Amino acid sequence: MVRVLFISRSLGPGGAEAQLAELVKHLDKSKFEVTVVTFYPGGRHFERVQSIPSVRLFSMDKKGRWDMFGFFMRLRKLFREVRPQIVCAYSGANEAVFLMGKLFRAKTVLSIRSSFMNPDKYDWLHALLQNMGRYLSHHCSLVISNSQAGKDEYAKVGYCGEKITVIRNGFDIDLYRPDRSLGSALRAEWGVSSDQILIGQIGRIDPMKDHPTFLRAAAIFAKERADVRFVCIGGRGSDTYRVELETMAKELDLQDRLVWAGVQNDMPTVYNALDINTISSAFGEGVPNALGEAMCCEVPCVTTDVGDAAYLRSDPRWVVPIGDVEGIVARWRILLAMKPEERVEIGKASRVRILSECTPEKLTEQTESAFLNLVADTKG
Repeated sequence: MVRVLFISRSLGPGGAEAQLAELVKHLDKSKFEVTVVTFYPGGRHFERVQSIPSVRLFSMDKKGRWDMFGFFMRLRKLFREVRPQIVCAYSGANEAVFLMGKLFRAKTVLSIRSSFMNPDKYDWLHALLQNMGRYLSHHCSLVISNSQAGKDEYAKVGYCGEKITVIRNGFDIDLYRPDRSLGSALRAEWGVSSDQILIGQIGRIDPMKDHPTFLRAAAIFAKERADVRFVCIGGRGSDTYRVELETMAKELDLQDRLVWAGVQNDMPTVYNALDINTISSAFGEGVPNALGEAMCCEVPCVTTDVGDAAYLRSDPRWVVPIGDVEGIVARWRILLAMKPEERVEIGKASRVRILSECTPEKLTEQTESAFLNLVADTKG
């Protein structure tokens, strides 16, 4: 039995957190003794992980960014109890994994959940962590990237490319499935009638998601189609940036056509409320969960060519260059000019793509193989 300990900042609504929950659910418990540790308690996926048989879940109850001493003392105590052979990082935990792994002589597995992250869009801490990650990648046991784009981009900026292996996300096709009846009540709550078209953009309020491109496309399309409504779904982000986006939407005269829906806990219902899903991200994506999950629900998707989105979408008709406002609008036009049954076929093809490339089974099989190889190396 291999003792594996996963560390994540939280189990909130993010894509990395969802993937961690999916992975620990499917890991073979006859081969792996699984422990999950978070910096902070609670979050959308906390109870989900807590309910998985044979998986132990702990929170270190970190009080904030600078609560370091008490946090590491509690973490150290837990490591003494668990005695992990492999320590694996998820969202925002590479540094903690490396330090504790080395301290307790465990194999250290770092995580890349993004592609190129534009440093000009973030504060000094992001640049510091990027530099630390570069160093750590040369001294850890393994780095898992959820995208080929992430591996390529990070290798370019000095990460140890030889230690990076690509294991793409796996999407729960039983949870994320087409059922338009699920979305009816939510559409009504947002003031969208059954005869209107709803186009969504899903992602936290963050520069990488490039809401301005989505808003500009929406403003153009709103003038062409009186029956179209738009919704932005995701966390609030910084107050300053959120206000900038809300101001921009008003200046584009979208206030009566756009819903700012915030965080939604029932994402299968959200996807089934949409007629078209749009990924407008400008950078930073690995394998976008909002794309894969929508494809599972057979929602037609338009995406920018960011991270591994084009690989996942696979049909170049629905992939546009980053920042291409007119390109997004053109794809919306094409989709809505189609017969409803033609859009249904596009949605079905999307789900088939997920079934062939990004299942939980593939995610688990590849991760188990990587972990077992690490333990075999230790024995050798």
